[in-house]
Amino acid sequence: MTQRWPLHPTPGHGEALTSWLHRLATRYGMDLDQLVRHDLTPPGAPAPGSTGSLDLDAPSELITILAARTGVPVEQVRRMTIAGWVPWLLDSLQPEPVPGGAFDTYVRQDSVLVTSKEHPDREVTNWRAWLPLNSKNRPVSRVCPVCVESTTDGSLTFPLIMQLPITLTCPRHGCRLDAAFGSYAFFGWEHSKTNDRPAPRQVVIQDARTEQALRIGTVALPRRTVHVGVWFRLLRTLIEELSIPLSKLRTRPRRSIELIWRKVGHPARAGIVGAARTYETLPWPQQEMYLEAAATAIHLVETGEIEARGTLGHLLTPEPDRPAHDGLPPRDIWDEAREAMTEALTLAQQDPLAAEHMLAILTSLTRTEKTFRGIRGDLIDLDVPEAFLPPTLAAMRSRRTSPGLSHNSPVAIVHKT
Repeated sequence: MTQRWPLHPTPGHGEALTSWLHRLATRYGMDLDQLVRHDLTPPGAPAPGSTGSLDLDAPSELITILAARTGVPVEQVRRMTIAGWVPWLLDSLQPEPVPGGAFDTYVRQDSVLVTSKEHPDREVTNWRAWLPLNSKNRPVSRVCPVCVESTTDGSLTFPLIMQLPITLTCPRHGCRLDAAFGSYAFFGWEHSKTNDRPAPRQVVIQDARTEQALRIGTVALPRRTVHVGVWFRLLRTLIEELSIPLSKLRTRPRRSIELIWRKVGHPARAGIVGAARTYETLPWPQQEMYLEAAATAIHLVETGEIEARGTLGHLLTPEPDRPAHDGLPPRDIWDEAREAMTEALTLAQQDPLAAEHMLAILTSLTRTEKTFRGIRGDLIDLDVPEAFLPPTLAAMRSRRTSPGLSHNSPVAIVHKT
């Protein structure tokens, strides 16, 4: 039976597995490699080739032993790795069975700003969503400078989300993350001066939604709450659309995407010229531009400045106001027309002017005497006195030009009423 460790700090919210393992090892005066090799690897089993790869996919035996040593549930430990978020963050860590199939399913199955037909065809093989191809398995990639400066007791935690090019800001402090290198025992900043540019409000909102997705599994969007998997696919699809060469877009979507890049203050397509490049292959400065552009695009859609015409675009706009039903049966215009006709006929049966006016309306387009007499006979059959009605079409036409049947006559006024 695996014995419980006497000292085991609890995992931080969203903490990466290697970050937690480093803190555990520090409690016992060990480094991360020693802890993994000597206390978390079953006898006879090969140790992980690189501890940095544990955040991607840790062996199930290691996770089981670690859960027993600390009392933390297995599923919670598994969610400290990227593999623990399959199929929500990405569809699979396994090689794609069909070349290009993973990219098409994740990025091109839906659309946001443009319609699916406006997505240029391109094949991207050996692709996995959000996993940078140039990270060199660094366990630390982006770090919050405020977290580093405010933590002195060795309890600094590194969230899993910060190791992916998926956010720009710290979920605790809202400040921009700075690129770092090294390991948990020692790391340094890639640039001598930290990035003190404030994060735009729309970027903070986008990152808060991403953090909410990983924390509770859903994201509250203007139209409705969506599953974490929908949010990550919407965001990655939007980034892909922002990378489409402008020359391949129709006028309306091209103007929208040009406005997005102009508002965010970066060159279109993050300065990329020529064919589209896959987001996961870009260096961090360009990935940063795309994340800012995506946040700006979502903001412009939500405020109505641009239209999102894709299959997921409606999720970024509020539900339109719909008047509540008053509970009454639907209005039948034909019933109203029948009631008005019955009322007019009743009046024509009693008032000569009303009868003459009704015949004038019914025969206004009549050209032959035969048709006129047929309509006149129908009114007589409906109990309109024959004496109230002109006998011929010629007589009717002469009556129309008389003052008695002008538009301001009493009969016309009664009919209008």
